[in-house]
Amino acid sequence: MLRQLAEGSEDAFRVLFHAYRHKLYAYILKLSGSAETASDTVNEIFLRIWQRREQAEQIGNLGSYLFRMAHNEAYQIFRRRAKETLILAELQKEKGMQAGFEGEDRVTHREVLAFIREAVNKLTNQQKQVFLLSREQGMRLAEIAERLQISERTVKNHMTSAMKFLREEMRGQYGDLATILLLLYPLAETPAFHAAL
Repeated sequence: MLRQLAEGSEDAFRVLFHAYRHKLYAYILKLSGSAETASDTVNEIFLRIWQRREQAEQIGNLGSYLFRMAHNEAYQIFRRRAKETLILAELQKEKGMQAGFEGEDRVTHREVLAFIREAVNKLTNQQKQVFLLSREQGMRLAEIAERLQISERTVKNHMTSAMKFLREEMRGQYGDLATILLLLYPLAETPAFHAAL
């Protein structure tokens, strides 16, 4: 089966997916306590398996390999959550530092939104679509791929390119704060984002 997968067999991939997805889902759900996180993580694991299919024959024990991936993904999720908490704390600290600045120097909610949207308009049409569907409408890779009739890998590539471009655009205006503001962009219309600034 792994040899067939390494050769690009979609049937072999489908068999492996159905054989392990429920077990992996249950495992990640137990770790994270989130059904959405479990579903997203399972999809991410199998997307990586397919992307690295040429290496499939090197896998000794597929079950152990998949559960190790699941454990690592869950760990990364917890790290991201912790990082988001730190980001909010940093923004609050930045807010305090800016309190003594002159009015024209202070970062405002409206300015940040306007700048991000202006930068988004410089993206290619497909990058812009992918970014907005992901960050403003909260759609997942698979949903975006289905909406735009392109592969999930293409969606991921467009998103990576869009984020890289936007970070560079914002860094010139906001320095080290650029990445933080961009990470919080999905919260841009919420009181939390406004309060952070």
